Amino acid sequence: MRSETSIPSEIRSFFEMFPGQTLLIKGKPGTGKTILSFAILEEVCAERNGLYLSTRVTPDKLHRLFPWIKDVVPARNVVNATPSKIARAMGSSQSSRDGVFDFGTALDFFKVIYEDAEEMDNPMIVVDSLDGVLDCVKPEDRGASLTQSLCDFCHELGTHLILVSETDEQTALDYIVDGVVTLKDTEVYGQSLGDQVSSEQVETRTAREITIEKIRGIRREQKSYIFTLKDGKFEYFPPYRRTIIPVLKPTADIDEDHRSSGIEDFDVITGGLEKGGLTLFVVEHGVGLQYIPFLDQIVVSLAAKGVGVVRTRSVGAALPKDQEVTKSVEGVYEFKPKAWLTWRLQKLFPTTGEYVDFLEKTRKDSSEVVELSLMESRKEYEDFLKKLRRKHSAVVEFIGLDTLEILYGADNAMKLLDEAIARANENRETFIGVVRRGMKSIEMITKLANNHFVFKDLIGSLFIYGVQP
Repeated sequence: MRSETSIPSEIRSFFEMFPGQTLLIKGKPGTGKTILSFAILEEVCAERNGLYLSTRVTPDKLHRLFPWIKDVVPARNVVNATPSKIARAMGSSQSSRDGVFDFGTALDFFKVIYEDAEEMDNPMIVVDSLDGVLDCVKPEDRGASLTQSLCDFCHELGTHLILVSETDEQTALDYIVDGVVTLKDTEVYGQSLGDQVSSEQVETRTAREITIEKIRGIRREQKSYIFTLKDGKFEYFPPYRRTIIPVLKPTADIDEDHRSSGIEDFDVITGGLEKGGLTLFVVEHGVGLQYIPFLDQIVVSLAAKGVGVVRTRSVGAALPKDQEVTKSVEGVYEFKPKAWLTWRLQKLFPTTGEYVDFLEKTRKDSSEVVELSLMESRKEYEDFLKKLRRKHSAVVEFIGLDTLEILYGADNAMKLLDEAIARANENRETFIGVVRRGMKSIEMITKLANNHFVFKDLIGSLFIYGVQP
């Protein structure tokens, strides 16, 4: 779920709390530090009063890379803080030559920088990068002194200051500023299947993570968040919050071989739901019920275009409010397979005593009981499908395969799955299956899938990634 704000709420609250806040953004090259600083300017600087000092990239190149920042930072306020200009500022103060930096040094520094900027009231300043400034100060031990001087100067004027550092290591600067965030790439691994490591475990994926190391005066909702830099813009993912799925207008099929899922981003990335085979969703450990609204949205979208959707839910995968929505949509049919215990109780035995006697007699050969239950349940399901095909021109099966495994065992669940795949191929229709990590049959099921996606929890947010494609 996307947030109303592109940056963590803690960062926004931090800058709204007091004037003159100082924030250090750290991270290795390519982790998104510059884009985060722009996102903060966009959210906090309502008056276009951002002042961006670039020591590494020229203003022209910056605007070519990120054209959208023109609406946030006017062109004249993207200052080319070249080494020669910084050296001139640093050399103009006697105190800097003596190795001590004070208000005079900071004032000289900003006077030179402001020469190329348009006049503003209370600008918010970004220095990208601080390392570029410190490179012009030859004695290495002066970095903390200069940073303290700049921070004190901005505190006194009530001007927000963002310093970008090209390292993710802890330094003395972390203690000087009011807030510290670190950006990094983090590896995401799939989980093993049984006792063997799966290809998901070997083929790692990369996610971007922002960690709030320090933020004075603000309560952290959580320490870290996942974020994206899609289209050159910073956007973080807040913790999962359950939402009621909307009933959408019908969405056209993508092409003759793919149905739309009704979820635009998913269709763009995957190409839609393939007809004539199994589209599999694997629910990893720790996900809980977060994935249900995503799948419910697919169900509602398919039914909205007149497709009959037969759904057998995974065990326990039911949120009452969402069930009310799906029940209200014409074309959604919940099918509940019956186990032997519930299937025969009322049909064969008028009294509980007779039922208990029957269980005692069949306890020694329970496999025959399960097989008989499977045959009768299969017949009921096939009859159900025939009735729906007379009512709908197309029928999509949407099955929680863990339910079948629990009721009939792994081997019988695979038989039912094989039949469902055959029906999908014969009818050239979409078939969707859901499995949960820990099922006995999961390894075999993943090998039968045309398309294979995984739900995973990352720092409290729900994510989905593709194994195939």
